[in-house]
Amino acid sequence: MNNKMNKRIKVGHLNAWLTLFANIGVVFGLIVLIVEVRQNAELNRANMEITRNSFLAEIEFNIAKPEISKVWIKSIRNPEDLIDSEMRTVEALLVSLMLQWDVRFKMEDAGLVSRGEARQHILNNAKFYFGSRFAKNWWSLQSSGWDGTPMMEVAGPIVDGIDENFLADYMDDLRIPPTINDQNNSPRPARQSHDQTGNPIIDEARRFMAAYGDDLRGHEKEALAKRYDRNGAYMILDGKKTFRSYNEIRTLYETQWTGPAHFNWIDLSYEAIGKDTVLVTGQFDWGTPTDVLRFSYIGLLKREQGEFHILLEDESNVEHAKN
Repeated sequence: MNNKMNKRIKVGHLNAWLTLFANIGVVFGLIVLIVEVRQNAELNRANMEITRNSFLAEIEFNIAKPEISKVWIKSIRNPEDLIDSEMRTVEALLVSLMLQWDVRFKMEDAGLVSRGEARQHILNNAKFYFGSRFAKNWWSLQSSGWDGTPMMEVAGPIVDGIDENFLADYMDDLRIPPTINDQNNSPRPARQSHDQTGNPIIDEARRFMAAYGDDLRGHEKEALAKRYDRNGAYMILDGKKTFRSYNEIRTLYETQWTGPAHFNWIDLSYEAIGKDTVLVTGQFDWGTPTDVLRFSYIGLLKREQGEFHILLEDESNVEHAKN
């Protein structure tokens, strides 16, 4: 009897040890599983982050292409002049950005990021894509298709709150004026207007003249012609006055005009002389292949149907800018 009892006790002890080891194995297995799940979650997060960044990088690379960049800038400066194919190009870029945002929301659904992180990501880049009249108008047409989704819940208020002139102002602020060598060959900055009145019509005129300068530098003949009043404009060159119809101006740019080697406005001043009229005075430098010429400038801008056009320009050669 004693032997049998001893054997039973030993078996019981062995079973207890086996049970303990089994439990330890289960716990260890759970720990390994948890570690693997966390590692997989981190890998998934990393992969989705890479996908998100690849999306954004691809959008930027596309915008940087010269042919796309011109259309993108046109959508910011002169959206009313976009043709159908150009509108489709800009739309494709905006759709790509929304798909990139959608990746962020899918990461939220998978528990890889929080709603706050998704919102912060959109806050960081929305204004650099939707800060124009064209982009905001396009966004307003998409809302019905995204109703009830995180896209409208999170991104909707952010895009609605963006200034439609943000990108135009940002590009104006980004530009660094070129330098011109004086007689002593020391660099001196070519000054831009310091007129900061805060008057909306003055601010609008400043944006118009900045875009006008871009068109001149880019030799954008069609865009330049469209900057003049549709009823024609007075053109005064070195004191000689001529009135040209809009068709004459357009033909002049298309067949005779040669763009500058470089161009820069200097000390432009603005004065509102009516509810929709601004007088612009200052100078500009016009670069030729061999020289830089300086001109005085007077321009009369008249706003009709929400946009400025040039009604009068007076340009007179002042000196050779290098002298």
